[in-house]
Amino acid sequence: MHRSTLFLAPVAILSVCLILAAGCLQEQGSGGVPTPTPTSTIIPGPALGPGDNGKNVTIAKGTEFSLTLPENPTTGYSWYLSQSPGITLLRDEYISPASQVMGAGGSHAWFFMGEKSGDQSVYGEYRRPWVPSGTVTYQDFEGGFYGIAGDDGKNYLPLNLESQYRVDGMRISFECEEAKDVATIQMWGIPVHITFIEPRETFHVAVKIP
Repeated sequence: MHRSTLFLAPVAILSVCLILAAGCLQEQGSGGVPTPTPTSTIIPGPALGPGDNGKNVTIAKGTEFSLTLPENPTTGYSWYLSQSPGITLLRDEYISPASQVMGAGGSHAWFFMGEKSGDQSVYGEYRRPWVPSGTVTYQDFEGGFYGIAGDDGKNYLPLNLESQYRVDGMRISFECEEAKDVATIQMWGIPVHITFIEPRETFHVAVKIP
């Protein structure tokens, strides 16, 4: 065999090996494009539930946290949540019940991001939206009495408020009828007869973000 041919053979074999190796490396990626490195990481936070009602929690700024509460929309009741400005609602979803029984309740999950330092909070009420709502309030004049500050901006003076609802600050759902031609010594609110009343189920958690 000619000397030049003997010299070129190893070079050709080496070239083929380099081409095959390059092809193998390319197949490990996605079409030869390197996978980008994430530029930011979401800090996982606590998963809150009914047992955290009334508690204080501390999370780092930039932390995502969740809240899951039982909910049964077939009854007409749903959770209505609000959060302070330092907390952003990212998304929410209703989780259907595992049971196939008609009327079975599921749960509702919300996902938040703690974005601003300070004392923040998440507050919710479980209610039927078409039933009026308000807050029982104690008025310390004319001998003292309980009224209802309605969410509609009106004050109501219930003439038949039962003792279990005479709690200052209690959130309630109620329906009433105006009491016509009734004179009271309390110069406050619209005199009414309560026709329906129930306490509101509420959820509140204080969130501290250092």
